Amino acid sequence: MNLLATRARARLMELAWTVRARIGQVDERGGGRNTDEGFHISAGAIIAGTIAAGVGAFVANKLGVLK
Repeated sequence: MNLLATRARARLMELAWTVRARIGQVDERGGGRNTDEGFHISAGAIIAGTIAAGVGAFVANKLGVLK
């Protein structure tokens, strides 16, 4: 079970770093992002949240919490 949690944590960290690398630097001066890019960032956050919830449910199921 510990191996499964470690793998899940590693996969989530890899996903987070991938999303962070795609977003790039935030322009602090303002006006740097357009609406289309905002939609892509939002979609990435929703997908990451869905994956995290799925992994959490999978781990909880394996631990018997959901039964």
